[in-house]
Amino acid sequence: MRLFYQQKTIGKKSRKLQKIAFTIKEPVHTLKDLLLQLVTQEVQNFNEKALDTPLHIYLTDELLEDAVHHGKIHFGEKKNATVQSLEQAKSTVIQAFEDELFLVVQNEEQLNSLTTPLTIQEDDVFTFIKLTMLAGRIW
Repeated sequence: MRLFYQQKTIGKKSRKLQKIAFTIKEPVHTLKDLLLQLVTQEVQNFNEKALDTPLHIYLTDELLEDAVHHGKIHFGEKKNATVQSLEQAKSTVIQAFEDELFLVVQNEEQLNSLTTPLTIQEDDVFTFIKLTMLAGRIW
């Protein structure tokens, strides 16, 4: 089943959200199942990217133009060559949700519990909102 998640586009000037498609292979019954599948896919993509990085990377005019539009020019290489732990990433995302460090919105409805049953349709959009703690003095 194909779903989408939204994330902020690269660049400080842009406030737009872009949809990124992902597919789920196993049946998803709860938000916890969905988060674990999404984290598994992202960790695998991250770890595979380290292996696929070519020795010499050249920016074409199209890539350079696109990078300037987003406000960040890079060569796509990773600075850290270590492989990320899937189990650590899974426990981190569950702990972060329980600590209310981010919100999950399915289409227009906020999901508050990891164990609440989900009804997912094809092309549903999930939005992840990172919550920022504010600190400062009152006066």
